[in-house]
Formats: sequence, structure tokens, C-alpha cells
Amino acid sequence: MANNHKSITEGYAVELFLDAEAEAKVLAFRDIIYRDGVQPVQGLMNDKPHISLAVFPRVDSQQLIALSEEYTKNLSRFKFRLGAAGTFPTSGNVLFLYPVPSLEMLKAHADFHHRLQLAGLQSSPYYFPGNWVPHLTLEFDIAREELCQSVGIFKENFEPIDGEFTQVGVVGFRPVEYLASFDLKKG
Repeated sequence: MANNHKSITEGYAVELFLDAEAEAKVLAFRDIIYRDGVQPVQGLMNDKPHISLAVFPRVDSQQLIALSEEYTKNLSRFKFRLGAAGTFPTSGNVLFLYPVPSLEMLKAHADFHHRLQLAGLQSSPYYFPGNWVPHLTLEFDIAREELCQSVGIFKENFEPIDGEFTQVGVVGFRPVEYLASFDLKKG
């Protein structure tokens, strides 16, 4: 399902997408944060909840789409649990949900990066195996006070979210543009 439309983007990402029920739970929790005063940034960007396998400042998008499609041909759906919240020690004030690392997730990530290496494509070093902190961004560019408030909201309102990764998507971002998505094989 590749889209041949060319656009100007800040970068590209290859993302794992959640099943519909888990996605709805993530969005409902994000809405609680907004209702309690956090100003939306990511929530206004038409951004599907996801976990990025790799992010690229520049890359040949058609090559990345083809590589991602080939990668997903033998990748089966696998389960996840979003079990904690976190933030990175950066000025961007990112609030994210942290998935419990599973062997399936780590293997899927390492396999994808092996394919990138063979193709001569290099993602941001933050996403290299051994550096990668898998995360599902809830919001970013949060005011410091709102970030602290969000952690309190998390502690009072969050229940772990179990689900299944069902697709791999290739996305251009800022603005968010869905370039291609590929279904993972059912069990």
C-alpha cells in the first residue's frame, strides 16, 4: 500500500502500530492528561500511537518503504504490555509509555536494523540496538509543570495496556504523513 506522493518532511520513521483496542486505550489515557491541563502538541498531529523501530533525518523514502514491506513478509503479530511511564532527560519534555521489553520486540527491532545495515541505511543512533529505549510517546514539548502533573495523573489513572502489534508503518513527520503500512501475519 505504498503512497508515491512526495512531500517535504523533517524525517521518516518505521513504526509498529497497535491493535485497535489498545490504540483506543492509549488515546483515552492521553485524553485524561489533556483534560487535566496538559496542552496537546502530538495529539493535534494526527499521530497514531506507535513504537518507532527507527527514525531517519534523511533517507530515500521509496527504498525505506520497499525494505519495510520485505521485512514484514515474515513478521508475525506479537503481544506487548505498556506497563510504565517515563520521560527522557532532554529539554523536549517527552512523556511516554514504556513497553515491557519482550524477546519478540527486541528480536523484531534487531532484525529490522540488520536489514537496514545490509541496505546501507542508517537510522538515528538513538534507535540502534543497545541504545534503543522502546517507547510510545504520549506527548512532547510539555511545560515542566505539566510534565510533573502528568506523572501524577499517570500514577492515579493508568492501568497497564495489553495488546498486539498488527502493522508496520512508514511515516514522514512534521507534518505526519502515512506513506505505507503493512499488515503483520496472524499467529
